[in-house]
Amino acid sequence: MGIVTKVVGIEIAVHAHATENIEKVKRAVYNLLPENVQKEVIIEEQTLEGHYNNPITRITVKIRGKKAEEVLRYIASKLDTIDRKILGTLLSDRYDRKTGRFYLRVSKQDAYLGYIRFSDGDDVIHITIIMRGSPAPEKALSVLRDLGLVS
Repeated sequence: MGIVTKVVGIEIAVHAHATENIEKVKRAVYNLLPENVQKEVIIEEQTLEGHYNNPITRITVKIRGKKAEEVLRYIASKLDTIDRKILGTLLSDRYDRKTGRFYLRVSKQDAYLGYIRFSDGDDVIHITIIMRGSPAPEKALSVLRDLGLVS
């Protein structure tokens, strides 16, 4: 019998500051998605106001169901072994059991160049993995392992 807990969806969000080219930031987001999903997603843009009244564009993509799992497998295929091991050790710090959400941050610059690397810096793309229900951390880890994100 397979794992009952599945991924419900993922949300990808990033801020494009006034000094950045919004199209390049969108390209960084698209680079996290397999080609067939790139054609289907809708990118939402929201203009926010920064600390110094500067415009900031929040770019968001929401993907649900099987497509979300497909995106996560794609991301996993771009990770090296070390990043997969790091991700496994970060589970307790990045997983909210109450909401069943796992939070990742990847480098915006690297994503633009076609690479996926985890980052705790400020210039990042936020990826939220939403699990069905609120599985225990061991079950969440098992789902991420099945998707290839964790080794």
